[in-house]
Amino acid sequence: MFVVSSATSNTGSAVADALLAAGHQVRVLGRSLDRLQRFADRGAEAVEVRTDDPGSLRKGFTGARAAFVMIAPGIIPGSDDFPAHQRRVIDAHREALDGLDDLTRIVSLSGWAANYAGARGPVWGLRPFERALDTLTGVDLVHLRPGWFMENTLPMIDEIRATGTAHGLIPADLPLPAIATADIGAVAADLLTGRRTAATRTLELQGPRDVTLAEIAAAIGDAVGRPGARYEEIDAATLRAGLLAAGFSPHMADGTTEMTSDVAARRIAMTQPRTTETATPTTFEQWLTRTVH
Repeated sequence: MFVVSSATSNTGSAVADALLAAGHQVRVLGRSLDRLQRFADRGAEAVEVRTDDPGSLRKGFTGARAAFVMIAPGIIPGSDDFPAHQRRVIDAHREALDGLDDLTRIVSLSGWAANYAGARGPVWGLRPFERALDTLTGVDLVHLRPGWFMENTLPMIDEIRATGTAHGLIPADLPLPAIATADIGAVAADLLTGRRTAATRTLELQGPRDVTLAEIAAAIGDAVGRPGARYEEIDAATLRAGLLAAGFSPHMADGTTEMTSDVAARRIAMTQPRTTETATPTTFEQWLTRTVH
């Protein structure tokens, strides 16, 4: 039995899809049975859990041979104390996973922000999550630290489709280790099943090449009928104001702005070179074609 927590998230669903496509027995965990139904329709066992409740999580993980785990949700726009939520999720997972008789392998979704000891905002909890899981005994454990998700460009697609211009805090010419969540899911599934092993407990993942936001904007423009589309850099105050206008609490607007600033200033960066072990196959152009068509 392979258990995938937060199976309705982008990455969790990619892991579940990969395992089900390979014919494995899968249990999917999530906060809503309705949202898990598409996996149940393909033969998965669906279990409703709360990510901050160790009791319900332990029931979900019981009987698992291998488990994919992550902090979820990754952002709560209206939160006034997101680190407190993350601490509850971390503690609940540590308690739920401890001492399970059948469990031999765990793959956790962390992120490249865990490379930076001073990570702030929504990514603050990644390192503490890794450290909490590291205290578990009797299991093989791999922390995946993927780079910048290609799915981060979804708001850019809408903006360029509407106006021909996208805006953001990250410099237009900063190379980003963009990666598709489907590729992360495929790697996680292979690690869970033992088809793949990792040389170290921490495995950074990135796509086949770095890509800049200027390149991304141009590619999006071509894909959505906005040739000549461009990306314009904004300052931190403008980003924060936009987040507040979108309904973020001041706390979450501050944290998200700080996180983005850390990427922009290269405090959040990859530390492992791009190799056959850390690179994934999907290019941004391939991902974009699948997304907009």
